[in-house]
Amino acid sequence: MIKKMTTIRLAADKEKEQMHDNPLFPCSIYCIEWKKGAIQSLPWHWHRELEFMFVASGRAVVEYAGKRAVVPEGEGFFCNSRVLHRYRLEGESCQLYCIVFDDKLISGGVANVFYKKYVQPIISDELFSGKYLHMDIKRERDVISRIKKACLAVQREQFGYELDLRYHVGKALAILSDHPTASMIRYTTPQMERTKIMVDYIHGHYGEPITVEELALQAGISEREAQRCFQSIFNMSPSQYVQNYRLQVAEEMLLESNESILSIGMACGYYNPSHFSKAFRMYKGCSPHKFRQQNN
Repeated sequence: MIKKMTTIRLAADKEKEQMHDNPLFPCSIYCIEWKKGAIQSLPWHWHRELEFMFVASGRAVVEYAGKRAVVPEGEGFFCNSRVLHRYRLEGESCQLYCIVFDDKLISGGVANVFYKKYVQPIISDELFSGKYLHMDIKRERDVISRIKKACLAVQREQFGYELDLRYHVGKALAILSDHPTASMIRYTTPQMERTKIMVDYIHGHYGEPITVEELALQAGISEREAQRCFQSIFNMSPSQYVQNYRLQVAEEMLLESNESILSIGMACGYYNPSHFSKAFRMYKGCSPHKFRQQNN
């Protein structure tokens, strides 16, 4: 089953285990649709699972490991395990598909040739944070084709579709496992790991007051180093990141719940209604009430 969504509510657990519908089949496929003026992005996040994404229509921006690129219709992206990344809309509208899967979907475990030959080379490679997938490069075009076939199998849900999905995702991974990484950058830097700890804390406590001092304490670093981490990776201060994340959660709640605007503001850490309205207007160009009205 392909799940429809516009954004994700992020868990703050340490291992970032995805909640799959069937724990015996650790794979989820999401269809994400965005349009200008509504929800337009997924927040920065990371998870233990691997991920394939392709853009079905429109254009999306992919950001990860200090890189950024516009991915047009028909092309895609692979994200390795535990890599901080995000997607957002570029243009008027966009539809993309994400396959998020545990490596055990392919290998079944660690004591076999499937894990050692096709999975381990990828998840243990600190230089392989991710890969843009281009249609004009044959091997990457083959990966995109496999992703599409996997999504189509799930969409049809005919008997045996799990085997088809596993086969196509496995073949896509096998193509990537043979990819050289000499020109890639190391992504498991101490700064990146510290940032992930602070981001986790924000995602778990966004409804509470959060100070730079608290964030620094979580990562065991100085406040100045915490500032440097956010500036280097997100090009913003910790307080700006906190506000952006709160507003991303707020826009989701405005569209997917019947809670009052006052309650949503308070749940997202805005205890002053006028402060929430002003911050949201700067974020989306309209009031929370207008945003809900236009997109319902």
